[in-house]
Amino acid sequence: MSHGGNQFGDQCALRTGGWSGSAEVKVDVGGGGRLYGGGGAGGNGADGNRNGVQRGGGGTSGLGVQVNNCKVHVASGGLIRAGYGGGGGGGTGRQVDKGEDRSATGGGGGGGAGLPAGGGGQPGAQNAAKTDNTRRAVAGGAGGLNNAGGGGYGGIAGGNQAYGGSGGNGGYLGGAQAGQAAGGNRGVSGGGAAGDIGAAIRKTAGFVVHLTSAAGATVIGSVDATGVA
Repeated sequence: MSHGGNQFGDQCALRTGGWSGSAEVKVDVGGGGRLYGGGGAGGNGADGNRNGVQRGGGGTSGLGVQVNNCKVHVASGGLIRAGYGGGGGGGTGRQVDKGEDRSATGGGGGGGAGLPAGGGGQPGAQNAAKTDNTRRAVAGGAGGLNNAGGGGYGGIAGGNQAYGGSGGNGGYLGGAQAGQAAGGNRGVSGGGAAGDIGAAIRKTAGFVVHLTSAAGATVIGSVDATGVA
């Protein structure tokens, strides 16, 4: 559902669709019901020429309400949850001396938690003979339903002279939001920004949602975000 560098928080696992002004629309999430937003993908790392670093992809949202005065009830055991953002891609490192020009690429960002979970970002491309010639950067890990993927470590070039930045970790349930990635050494290239978390419930701007939840129900994320795609 989402890709590194893009924010798709207005996408939803379930949408009400539009109805006529006289329709009364109610959404019941039963005790076994689950509405999960998708996790954002990790951003790709920067290449040896300082290009291509991506921010993490945004998490998507659980329920999208497209009718005014919609009633939403979550029963005990039911759940509506936002998807978590992906971590940003790592930046390039570079070291120049004695006629040598060494570059190290950034690691990929980790995927965010959700359903579907976000995939890990790719490491930066090697585009010179002395790029990552000591250690190759690696991809970020994929997220899971509740867990985030870890950011991949950056490359090393020239026998530990140039270091690429590690990718940021994805966001996960009960913990941190997605992480900003590290920049490479020598200040050559900053890391990508973290992806945004989605929302539990989104609505068309100007509409009202009447949310009730029983004891034992779970709603995680914003319930008044606007914009539904």
